[in-house]
Amino acid sequence: MDEYLYHSLLLSVAAVALLQLVKLTLRPRAPRLPPGPWMLPVIGSMHHLVNVLPHRALRDLAAAHGPLMMLRLGGTPLVVASSKETARAVLKTHDTNFATRPKLLAGEIVGYDWADILFSPSGDYWRKLRQLCAAEILSPKRVLSFRHIREDEVALKLEEIRAAGPSAPVNLSVMFHSLTNSIVSRAAFGKKRRNAAEFMAAIKAGVGLSSGFNIPDLFPTWTTVLAKVTGMKRSLHDIHRTVDSILQEIIDERKAVLEEKVRSGAGNAEENLVDVLIGLQEKGGFGFHLNNSRIKAIILDMFAGGTGTSASAMEWGMSELMRNPAVMKKLQGQIREAFRGEAVVTEADLQQQAGNLRYLKLVIKEALRLHPPAPLLVPRESIEACELDGYTIPAKSRVVINAFAIARDPRYWDDAEEFKPERFEAGTVDFTGSSYEFLPFGSGRRMCPGFNYGLASMELALVGMLYHFDWSLPEGVEEVDMEEAPGLGVRRRSPLMLCATPFVPVAVSTE
Repeated sequence: MDEYLYHSLLLSVAAVALLQLVKLTLRPRAPRLPPGPWMLPVIGSMHHLVNVLPHRALRDLAAAHGPLMMLRLGGTPLVVASSKETARAVLKTHDTNFATRPKLLAGEIVGYDWADILFSPSGDYWRKLRQLCAAEILSPKRVLSFRHIREDEVALKLEEIRAAGPSAPVNLSVMFHSLTNSIVSRAAFGKKRRNAAEFMAAIKAGVGLSSGFNIPDLFPTWTTVLAKVTGMKRSLHDIHRTVDSILQEIIDERKAVLEEKVRSGAGNAEENLVDVLIGLQEKGGFGFHLNNSRIKAIILDMFAGGTGTSASAMEWGMSELMRNPAVMKKLQGQIREAFRGEAVVTEADLQQQAGNLRYLKLVIKEALRLHPPAPLLVPRESIEACELDGYTIPAKSRVVINAFAIARDPRYWDDAEEFKPERFEAGTVDFTGSSYEFLPFGSGRRMCPGFNYGLASMELALVGMLYHFDWSLPEGVEEVDMEEAPGLGVRRRSPLMLCATPFVPVAVSTE
């Protein structure tokens, strides 16, 4: 009997061992996730991004963990691509799988249930909205139609600079933001609004809460509770009320004006973007209903994407020119030679002299390389699990491209930290989305669709300032402070204060 029990026990142990072996063999292998920094319970990797500049901290982490790494921010996996190769894999090879956006709380409350082109999830509505905006709102023809607005507003700022006198420092940071706000306001609404300051303050606050790095957005299971506890939901509803009431007032006003024009038979020679969208609303036939909420969401995108980022790019451009006098002298010399004797420089003049202003394009590219307006671009989200660079990216992972790190990577750029516009002379690298080492506006389906708006303003403003004035640092200031402000955008920590001495153009001889 004892021998029987002994054999039974042996057979049982062998059977259990065999079953366990079969179970291990059949069990799916754990996916090979990208490497990343050490984590803490609950918060994951969040402590690595506290009190730092995220784009710089993520660049440093990538140096230790590789060009494709994964962090866990609360309950959200964050995949970071920090090389030309991994950026291409996300933005081109697997663009379809990474073409959607995470559903952030700000997009729901302020963005009219993700109705805008920036944060709308991928799908039929987003594709049709993108087609509509590309054809009617962001087309080269539409950008050109607002040329007179850019010329008027730049001329006003040049007069403000001239009125300040050569010894009084001019706050160019404030001036650039005022310039871009005024241009977009007039293009969108037809005029500057009396409540413009309130509107822009709400837009700025909304942008700050739409980064995807706020606590409620990092714990999807607990978003509703955390949004209440942190006060984020209340803040977003306050922003929505402010923005919505102002935009509704403008839509009602423009509809009344357009109806009066129809009754009187008057033409509508100067359309603003709200007029265009109202006309499209009445026309229909886009595969979706362009209601008032969607009109408001499109206008919000114009302000969120076309004011602060453009102004920041101008700030950094002038900052780099002041730090690099040889570049300033060369660019200023070309501009003054091209427009010698002219009292005013228009966009038509810029087009006519484009062949003589190639260095201007190089300077702008180099400023955007070193200081991309959105250093981590706009977050994407993986629709399904996929393999990237030998690693598995889980579905619903948040994905960012560290455009800042890639643009300063010595593997792709000689003297990567130096301001050298000549590096773009060959013309092989551009910001149109096909050069993955240079992505100031992104690439692929989700590339920034309206970058031409900002570039047009930047070119005209820089030419006007460098043609009409010689620039110097205020008395007692030895060098330009290039420190960045805290946050997800690349903003200057301190305002750019410069003195402007008027330059009197020499008249061209008619002999």
